[in-house]
Order: sequence, then structure tokens, then C-alpha cells
Amino acid sequence: MSALGVYIGYSLVVQTFTFNLNIFYAMLAVFCISGASQAINDYFDYHIDKQKKSTRPLASGIISRKNGFIFPIALFTLGVVLASFLNNETFWMATFFSALSFLYSASMSKIKFVGNAIVSLSVGFTYIFGASVIGITPLVLMIALSAFLANWAREIIKDVEDAHTDKGHKLTLPIVLNEHQTHFIIFVLLLFSILAGYLPVLFAHANEYYAVLVTISNIVFILAGKQLVNKHASKAQSFMKKGMLVGLLAQLSLLV
Repeated sequence: MSALGVYIGYSLVVQTFTFNLNIFYAMLAVFCISGASQAINDYFDYHIDKQKKSTRPLASGIISRKNGFIFPIALFTLGVVLASFLNNETFWMATFFSALSFLYSASMSKIKFVGNAIVSLSVGFTYIFGASVIGITPLVLMIALSAFLANWAREIIKDVEDAHTDKGHKLTLPIVLNEHQTHFIIFVLLLFSILAGYLPVLFAHANEYYAVLVTISNIVFILAGKQLVNKHASKAQSFMKKGMLVGLLAQLSLLV
């Protein structure tokens, strides 16, 4: 998904479906860094996973802790090296997000509401990373903003779903705040995500395909909010994934 975001960001700049060595390097760099971020988080969550998620590769002993550390470091390094082949902007973005992911997992992973923002910022920047191979445009920034907000809402909904397993181990918004306060923050993020989705229609002359698809995506987001109100966090999270998938299709339709 991260690699696809890079491709969309790049393609929105050139305004056509295309593929070349530069976009391949960019997609592979983000693919590696995204994978490394997941893997290093598992490494530092080893003791928690031993108690709560013992089937995971590290917690179950399928992979040694040593290899569980070497693997993400190798991926981070490969991602940054690939980004350095492109330009200074991609190199520094790759370096920054690699360092941010490592430091968060190493020292702040228990403060999960901070991680929600970091993960979502990383999602939004996949589009900007792809575009920066050539040059960032206002349209790419609009798409990145919408993706950032929608993903942030989804991350918090996932924490609502996992509140019973996170309690005593991590600080999430559903644990720090009460239900109404958490829901309010999610609804505000969803509202701004919906509004941001229409920015390309208002300011970038997006086509009618985009307008229709982004409206469908936003309706699904609203349904996710309804499920959350009804205390069905798992269904809400599922609706968010479906809405974001339709949102990806909307973004691709900008190239038609």
C-alpha cells in the first residue's frame, strides 16, 4: 500500500500512468522502510507479544531476536540507499522517517497515541515522497492531507478495538480519555478527511470520476462512524479500510 502511494504521488505529477527506474527505486525504498518499521516494532514489543500475541514469529521463537533486529536494520539501510539514488529530498525524507520509526519503537512505543500520528504522517508522506522524485505539486499535497487524516482516524479506531489487550501495556487514546472524548477526536478527523477529499474538486479541477469515487469513499467513512457509535469498533475499522480502498481508486481516477 505504501509503494502504491508512492506511485500515485509520482504519477499525479507527470499526469499519466508511467513506470521507469526512478519510480521503481522510490517504490522499493518506501516498501523497505515500511517493512522495517513493522519489523522493528515487533522486536521492541517482544515481551508484550510473548504474553498477548505468542504466535508472532519473534514471540514464538520461529525467528531469533538477533535476526529480528538485523532484518529491519537491513531494510532501513536498503531503503535509505535506494532513496539516495534519486535526489537529496528523497534521501532526507527516507532518513528522517527511518530514524523516527526506530526511535519511536525503541523509546516511545508504549505511548501509542503518538504512534498513531507518526504512522499516519508516514502514510501521507508516501505521496509526497513519490512526487518529490520530480517536484511536489499542490494536488499531491491535497491527496496526502486527506490520506493522513483518514489513516489517523483509522489508527485510533484500531486502538478502540484493541483497548482490552493494550490496557496495562500501552497508552492509547481510548485508555487515556473516556469514550465520548475519543469518539469526538475520531469524528473530527473523519470530518476533516472528508473535507480534504474534496479539495482537488474545488481547487485542482478534478474530473467527475474522482468526484463520484471520493463521495462513495466518504459515505463509507460516515458508515464507519455510525458503527463506532453503535460500539462495533471492529466493523468500523473494516469500513475504514474499505473507504480508504475506494479512496485509492479515486486518486487513480485523477490520471484518467
